[in-house]
Amino acid sequence: MEETASGDNCQNLCEKENEDVISELRDDILCYMLSFLPTKSAVATCILSTRWRKLWKSVTILDIFDDISGYHKNPSTYKERKMNFVNFMDRLFIHRNYPSILKFRLILAQSYDFSCVNAWMSHLSRWISSSAIMGNVEKLIFSINFPVRLPEKLYCCEKLVTLKLHGHIRFDNLQSVCFPSLKALHLEHLRMLTNTAIKMLLSGSPALEELELKMEGRDSRQSVHVCSLSLKRLIIGFICIFVTYDHSYRKKLTIDTPNLEFLKLVDFASEELSMQRADSLLQADLCFGYQTGVFNVGIEEYANMVVQFYRQISGVKTLSLSNFNIQTLLGAAVSKFPCLGNLPTFRNLIHLEVRVGDAYVWILPEILQCSSNLEVFVLILDEDAYDWNWCAPNSVPQCLSSCLQVMEYKVFQGESGETEMIEYFLRNALVLKKMNITYLDDLKTSEVDVLKRLSTCPKGSDACQIVLIPEHKRSFEVANMHRASFLSESLNY
Repeated sequence: MEETASGDNCQNLCEKENEDVISELRDDILCYMLSFLPTKSAVATCILSTRWRKLWKSVTILDIFDDISGYHKNPSTYKERKMNFVNFMDRLFIHRNYPSILKFRLILAQSYDFSCVNAWMSHLSRWISSSAIMGNVEKLIFSINFPVRLPEKLYCCEKLVTLKLHGHIRFDNLQSVCFPSLKALHLEHLRMLTNTAIKMLLSGSPALEELELKMEGRDSRQSVHVCSLSLKRLIIGFICIFVTYDHSYRKKLTIDTPNLEFLKLVDFASEELSMQRADSLLQADLCFGYQTGVFNVGIEEYANMVVQFYRQISGVKTLSLSNFNIQTLLGAAVSKFPCLGNLPTFRNLIHLEVRVGDAYVWILPEILQCSSNLEVFVLILDEDAYDWNWCAPNSVPQCLSSCLQVMEYKVFQGESGETEMIEYFLRNALVLKKMNITYLDDLKTSEVDVLKRLSTCPKGSDACQIVLIPEHKRSFEVANMHRASFLSESLNY
């Protein structure tokens, strides 16, 4: 009996293994599974069986991209694959007419015949219009590497929540914008974006909470006015290096966002910065600085403008300053400009991150003196240490003696000036609980030697714990590369 039961179980298991479990699923579940595939792969499932022949037409998420850039070295293969993509697009629009679309992404990295593009945009206009009437479109992403006008109807999607635009999209046909539900708008490296178009997009998006605006080269020289009552998160990236332009013109950036909570600003193009109504701002990540021989303003005027900008955001709780910000203050200090002594008091600041070069560390006490309630201080060495210029100040910043609890230092390289600076903080931070020191794993000075010297150093806080954290040199270099490529990265799809 037991042998018979065992045999039956084996037979049942074999039968279950041979079952087509996927075919037992409902159509809506299968469509959900197909939505995670690129559209071209989803369409390819039509050859599986009669049931699958039309199933892909009900998928509500379309992800289309011309993945042929790697075939340039072989002209015949490249031409063939490009033609295949054109044929695929034509068939897609023909066989899937008036679909229900929830999310749509189109990436065109290559150039195509103007008549083809016009036909695609015409079909797309009908798609968007049809889906908008049904109230389904929530997310649209376009990255197009040749001049093209998007359908006007695209700018009037009532249920659209996310819109990301990248590339050579033209806005000269923009007549009206109506995005009552739009929450996130990304405008990245758009070659033909104007301040007028930005104003129209913002004014037509009354519920907008997140804006990413990145411009480079000559386009970054436009004055920009970001005005939104609903905006909570703003990321701006302007870079203008090695670009000639009219020296009688000053690029201005004005931010008027009274409910903004987070600001990331990377700006090497604006000569005038203004932040209006920043009472709600909680976190700021800043990276901007003076460009000698490029800007039409002098260093003194620019430095005074920077200090005024700091005053406008002085209520933040978390602040990150780049090496370029520090260099601007350093230039003002060396030139004996009065702006350095006019730095505002960051009354609410509890977390400060500063990226600095070894030659500029002496200015740190000036910055800490303005942060009387600081609890966490992160100091990142921005480059190889060759010429340390640390000199202990005569007075101790108030935050060291009263409230600083955690300090992190990245990346320790074993220079004597570094050790002296760390010892200064250990001696004078009276309530410090933890000192984290990250060092490269190829450090010449051994971990034991560093620990020995720091452990014998007089500490202002008996509760302070010193933690040494190794970091691979390669991962450190990669992290720096990622930070440096902030303005050249593509859309985060």
